[in-house]
Amino acid sequence: MDSCSGVFGPVGENDPRCVMTMYDRRRHTRLRKRFRVTLHKKVSNIPNVLLEGNTLDLSQGGAFIKTGSWHSFKPNELTELTFFLPPDFTGKDTLIGLRGSAIVRRVERLEKGIAVEFINELRQFKPITMC
Repeated sequence: MDSCSGVFGPVGENDPRCVMTMYDRRRHTRLRKRFRVTLHKKVSNIPNVLLEGNTLDLSQGGAFIKTGSWHSFKPNELTELTFFLPPDFTGKDTLIGLRGSAIVRRVERLEKGIAVEFINELRQFKPITMC
């Protein structure tokens, strides 16, 4: 049986002090912070429609993005995203954009958003210059 650490040493996995949530099992720690994000989407014959949203959480491996356009996405769809990180978060003088690709993993009607998994880790996203 697997064990986890309790206050006084290891406890069994069924002990109420040993609760693993979905977030605990992720490869990367999630940051619960709102960042503005644009999503590039192909809609019908229009090659590049820009949709907007805000992250509810973000990690090196993915994000949950709340967007009014959640219904236009489908699981396993590829999208390009740009995250906008404000100066108070980065310590820089200007807004920083980070662009990369992701796969839509879930479309959530109740949360009105999408869960995405990044193709490359967030640290590998391409910085873009903001005016």
